[in-house]
Amino acid sequence: MIDKLRMMAIFQAVAEAGSFRAAAKRLNLSPSVISHHISQFEAQLGVPLLYRSTRRMSLTDAGRDLLGASQRMSTAAVEGLAALERRKRNPSGRLRLTSNTAAAHHPYSEIWTRFARAYPDIQLEMHFSDARVPLEGSGFDVAIRGTSSGLDDSSYHARKLGQLRLCMFCSPDYARARPAPRDIDDLADWGRIEYLPVPWQVLATSEAGDVPKTTPRVVQSFDNFTMARAFVEAGLGFMVETLPLVMEDLRTGRLVQILPERPLKHIEAFAVYPANAGRDSLARLLVDFLLDQRWLSDHGWESP
Repeated sequence: MIDKLRMMAIFQAVAEAGSFRAAAKRLNLSPSVISHHISQFEAQLGVPLLYRSTRRMSLTDAGRDLLGASQRMSTAAVEGLAALERRKRNPSGRLRLTSNTAAAHHPYSEIWTRFARAYPDIQLEMHFSDARVPLEGSGFDVAIRGTSSGLDDSSYHARKLGQLRLCMFCSPDYARARPAPRDIDDLADWGRIEYLPVPWQVLATSEAGDVPKTTPRVVQSFDNFTMARAFVEAGLGFMVETLPLVMEDLRTGRLVQILPERPLKHIEAFAVYPANAGRDSLARLLVDFLLDQRWLSDHGWESP
C-alpha cells in the first residue's frame, strides 16, 4: 500500500506538471526514474493512466479519476500536517494519564492544575488507581510510577522525575498512647494501616540500608490513599507514604512523624510513556513540564 501511495504522488506530480521532465525537476528525480515508476504503476493497476506522444502527454479517463483521488489525498495530508504544526505552536488534544490515588492530593495535585493552566487547549483525562494499570493496550499516554525496585514496562520509555523520601506517621493521640519507639523494631506492637502494596522490609529500610527484623501487624488494609489516611487521622494505626503528602500536617502538628532521626530510603518517581512518542507529542510535553517543576523541592521533592 505504501508503494502505491508513493506512485500516486509521482503520478500526480507528472499530471500536474504536464511532463516527465517537469515532474522530475519538482521531485528531484531523473526523468527515467519517473517514467519507470509510471510504467510500473500502470502495469500494477492494469490500465493506462497517461497517453504519451512525442509532442504531448494527456490523461486517460482512468488517469483523470485517479488524479482527483490523489489530489484529495494530498490535500488531506497537507491539512493534517498543518494541524500538527498548529498543535506544536499551540498544543491541543486529549492527554490520558494514569497514576496512584496519592497523586491526586496536595502538593502533587498542583502539578496537574499548573499544567492545565499552562496548556488550556489540552484536555486531561486522568485515571487515579492504586491497582497498577498495565500500559500495553491501555490507551494511556503517560503513567506516573513510584518504585524502589525497578519498572516492569520494558517496552516503554521511562524518564526519572526525581526521588521522594518515605515517612512513617500517625496521629498525636495514637503516638501518646504508646511508648516512644527507640528503633524500627519497637513498632512490632503497633498497628499498621496498609496502603502501599510493598513489603514492610522494603518500606521500612533506612537510608543507610538497615532492614527491620520484625514486622508490625496490619490492622487495616486499603487500596485508596484517602481512606487509609482517614483511618490514620482517626487514631487507628500508623502509615508509610511519601513525605510531601504529610509535610504540612507534620508542621502543624495534625500528624506526627515516627522515628524522624531514622530516615527511610527514597522512592524513585518515573514518567513512563510509549517509546515511539515523538518529541512534539503531548506525552513528551507533559514529561518535560514535570521535570521543570522546581517548586516541588519546597515539599520534599528531589530532582533527578
